[in-house]
Amino acid sequence: MPQKTRKQNKKSRKTNSKQTASSNGVHNQKAETLKELEEILKSVGPAAVDNEAYWQAVRNQFLYNGVHLYTNNGTIGILPHMVLQSQIETLKRAEIQSAEPSPVHYPGGGEARPKLAALINADPSEVAFTRNSTESMNIIAMGLDLKPGDEILTTTHEHSGGWTCWQNRQIQFGNPIRKVDLHDPPEDEDEIVNLFEAAIRPETRVLSFCHITCTTAWRLPIKKICKMARKHGLITVVDGAQSIGMVEVDVKDMGCDFFVSSTHKWLFAPKGSGMLYIDDAAENLIGLGYFTHGGQLTAGRFENHGSQSLAPMVGFAVAVDFHNVIGGSLIEDRGATMAEYLKSHLSDIPGVKLWTPMSRELSASMASFSIGGMSSSDVCNPLRERYKIHSRGLHEGGYHGARMSCAIHNTYEEMDKVIEAISEIAANRC
Repeated sequence: MPQKTRKQNKKSRKTNSKQTASSNGVHNQKAETLKELEEILKSVGPAAVDNEAYWQAVRNQFLYNGVHLYTNNGTIGILPHMVLQSQIETLKRAEIQSAEPSPVHYPGGGEARPKLAALINADPSEVAFTRNSTESMNIIAMGLDLKPGDEILTTTHEHSGGWTCWQNRQIQFGNPIRKVDLHDPPEDEDEIVNLFEAAIRPETRVLSFCHITCTTAWRLPIKKICKMARKHGLITVVDGAQSIGMVEVDVKDMGCDFFVSSTHKWLFAPKGSGMLYIDDAAENLIGLGYFTHGGQLTAGRFENHGSQSLAPMVGFAVAVDFHNVIGGSLIEDRGATMAEYLKSHLSDIPGVKLWTPMSRELSASMASFSIGGMSSSDVCNPLRERYKIHSRGLHEGGYHGARMSCAIHNTYEEMDKVIEAISEIAANRC
């Protein structure tokens, strides 16, 4: 897109945003309850991708007002007001034990499990709460009942948390590991499936891969890969660290054996909260490693059932409710639409290489890029120090550059600032 057209497009978006947002002052309110949130959003409706008043009302539910523009949801999310307050109130009741009733009724901690299970279309018995994807991946890697010669096949795009667990497995039990080389941005889903299938050997037993890669922000065709893997008798382990809250997740439709996620990212759940899904049919495949109580073979047997604070689970339940009020489909559409806007402009900047596909089937709410001749630090340092933009550097798989997140609290005005900053960095190689 020519530079002139981009500026005209930016101006149009800002004008529409101001006109719509200024028509109703309700978007400035912070909801204390789900009912209040529903009323606020309804008052600035419709709930549409291009209704900036609606998204301003959503944005205002977040307390974050840091000096940096935050485009790093892919690393860690920032808490909505409701989620933060629910934890504060729960801690106060537990530690202070005040006789005064709480001004707001929050879900009980026990409600978090069925709420999460319903969100991803799982049975509550198939879901375990962990601290993050890394912990969940380690539970799987060290718990699978494998023979010493059984091979783990993974990819060159894995986060360290989804890779070092298999390295440890190899050290402890001798299982060989191999990586599928996922190279330049794919053109279609079948290309990716064929790469995986071509890499399978007779000794391959486990296929471990990301749903949305932490590097290039590719969205892999999970359902097709898992169907192919099942045909070859493989165990499928999906690292969905980025998935839950960013895109709609249906683990039964995906057909995977194991699925993990860091729900403190896009679901805006409390820090240090993640999940592990074990399909009911795969429960007998895992039994070693981390284990806290006996009984039935459910995913919950891998949870820490020692003394725990109730506050994170209350906050988790509220986070799921917050997500559901806005709507998973709408959230996915909003993030993808904003990412498309960002990608289309980044691809026009001389010297910038876009690593994330434009196709919605192969991407989601993040955009990764590099600038010729520049390291990750060369790109991210000036973004942070000069432009006050918080991004995530690319380091895995030999990539160098930055990754930007387009969350529901981000705006097009913020994306314009990102585009302008990257244009100047690329032009000056600063």
